[in-house]
Amino acid sequence: MFSLGDWLVDPATRRVSRGAEVVRLSPKAMQVLGSLRDAGGRVRSRQALLDEVWRDVTVGEEVLTHAIAEIRKAFGDSARNPRFVETVHKSGYRLRLAPSAPEATAGSFDLENHAAYLDGCELFFQGEAANLYRAVELFSGVLEADPRHALAHAGLAKSLFFLDRYFGHSGHSRARAEDSGRTAVAIDPTAPDAQSALGFVLAGSGHHGEALAHFALALRLNPSLAETHHLLGRARLTAGDFRMAATMLERAATLRTDDYHALVLAAKARRSLKDEAGCRANLVRARRRIDDALQVTPDQRRLLCDQVSCMVELGETAQGVEAAKLLMQSPSATNYYLVGGLARSGETSLALDCLRAVVEMGWSHAAWLAHDPDVQVLRREPAFLRLEADLSAR
Repeated sequence: MFSLGDWLVDPATRRVSRGAEVVRLSPKAMQVLGSLRDAGGRVRSRQALLDEVWRDVTVGEEVLTHAIAEIRKAFGDSARNPRFVETVHKSGYRLRLAPSAPEATAGSFDLENHAAYLDGCELFFQGEAANLYRAVELFSGVLEADPRHALAHAGLAKSLFFLDRYFGHSGHSRARAEDSGRTAVAIDPTAPDAQSALGFVLAGSGHHGEALAHFALALRLNPSLAETHHLLGRARLTAGDFRMAATMLERAATLRTDDYHALVLAAKARRSLKDEAGCRANLVRARRRIDDALQVTPDQRRLLCDQVSCMVELGETAQGVEAAKLLMQSPSATNYYLVGGLARSGETSLALDCLRAVVEMGWSHAAWLAHDPDVQVLRREPAFLRLEADLSAR
């Protein structure tokens, strides 16, 4: 993956994108573009391009002419006044790298905008609908002031995606989430937060191959970013890849020492791998973090839901079920995190009631439900199968 001016080029998917603009090149045109890029601005002769891209095939020069025209059309380029692909008379072609935007002068950094961005990141980390709505407001405000704030586009992408899948947010959030993720990467392809945000959104929409490419790039750019590992772990849970999910989520929890949710999710993955010792170790660590966090925010619903999971798995089943019943009295799509604990405690009817309620409130992550190991015991129940079929049809 590489940038060309304000365009992002992804050879793996043959996509050329700039914000919401996306063009897919033919395989040969992408190979020609890649060859020109590899030349580093030097001229590649027509014969060299033909020999490389159409090796072992006898073709005329018109196929190269057609590929160059396709590339220029994708970028809105002109042969007479080229920004990207220049024809060098009687020699061949070379790629002109468009000049980058001038760097901001010292003192122009907007501290208030940065503070709003950081507040949005923390609200996203906390989860729950109210926090995500507020995060969207903050990220949107940052972008009003600075439309090229790549990380605000990334934060907006993640927040919109969660609102769509977990809270039934209207307004075509999923499409907007992908557009925001692609815009973030187009603005700054070197930002690991942007790459991982786009990877997460793509994985949630089932585009796992493209998602993994973005996650891999994010990790190459910064192998010590907690959020990249957390999002990748969640993405692999959605795909049923429990081994990678466990490893990535545990790494996320090591890199960010207040991340309790990564440990609860890692416990799910370890359980699916029949690693009961690993599962229990994650739950014990998660419970300590949850208890500490509840001292500060005793009413945070996701904390309380994850506490129920830990209680059920660590031998406090009766107390966990009673806590779940109290939480269910206040409807919330976040109550999905109670379903697995109730199912594993043997409270099948209560688990199904909870699942039905969260689906009615807008929770719609069918891929997650399909691979959630904690709800496997519910799969023999007709009510569960009906709910699953309804979600898959949406």
